[in-house]
Amino acid sequence: MPQALLDPPFTRSDAVPDTAPARRWPTLVKLAVTVAILGLLAAGADWAAIAARLAAADPWLLAAGVAVKAFTLPLAALRWRAVGRAAGFSMSRWMSFRIQMASGFVGQILPGSLGADLLRGWFTWRLGHPAGAVTLTLLVDRLLALLGVVLIGLAGLPRLVAVAPPAVAWSVLGAALVLGAGVAALLVAARLPRERLPLPARLRDGKPVRALWGAVAELRAMALRPAAWMALLHAVGVHLATIATTVLFARAFGLPLGWLDGLAIVPAAIVASALPVSFGGWGVREGAMVAGFVLLGFDAGAALLVSVMIGLSIAVLTLPGGVFWLLLRSETSSLPDSSR
Repeated sequence: MPQALLDPPFTRSDAVPDTAPARRWPTLVKLAVTVAILGLLAAGADWAAIAARLAAADPWLLAAGVAVKAFTLPLAALRWRAVGRAAGFSMSRWMSFRIQMASGFVGQILPGSLGADLLRGWFTWRLGHPAGAVTLTLLVDRLLALLGVVLIGLAGLPRLVAVAPPAVAWSVLGAALVLGAGVAALLVAARLPRERLPLPARLRDGKPVRALWGAVAELRAMALRPAAWMALLHAVGVHLATIATTVLFARAFGLPLGWLDGLAIVPAAIVASALPVSFGGWGVREGAMVAGFVLLGFDAGAALLVSVMIGLSIAVLTLPGGVFWLLLRSETSSLPDSSR
């Protein structure tokens, strides 16, 4: 594993220029996106009908939905642990869970999932694992989560074809084919020695290309290890739990949402909430969920209520992550610098 790969994100510098104004604009844009989408959805909602559904909700189904959603946290932690094993480092289940909880908490207050990912990588690196391997693991973890969504989306494709316009339904298949072809091409290309790359010798032997091709080779090696396949199973499990939560919440509010319906519409909401364009996925998740429910013939207001319940359950379940975040900060601050 080339150590030069991606070390900078986890190294410190005392001469970092003040880039606060430059960083402020993306945050303001994401805040504007979140507020704008939620505002549009709220303006078009029938709040009297929403209040009536909320008052008549089945508390047992709501509790069951929150309980099922809680399973996504240890499953995501196990995915992170398995990807780390595929990259060549290991951590205990408890430590991976603590890190996952801390990153989940931060993900609720930072725009998108990038900040949560970086925090997870930071704590893992501070525990003594190589920066290059940790950063590569972050990439693979995101890729496996996406692959898990695609697999579930393919399972729900027949139902989506039946209710959605052809352009919407078949775009899912097209995206899956493009992603699959891209991953396959990367794994096949990784078998090619760097010396045979169709590049000028000066570029081929340069440090950036050597580091990049070493990372590609390591990605291929990780893909062939059983731990990576176990991580993919955990990724699918996380998404299936989210779909089950959606079904339970919908039924709690009187909507006869079925499993096939969930397989068809929830993957789009999962992908939308992971995009780094809003805070904690708020707004984009609700927009995607409302669009999916409307395709199935359900009330948009009820869909908004279901999506808000999912967001609130995530926020509540990750609140203990704030304690883990503070504890991990204290523990890792006393460790020696892990940069290599």
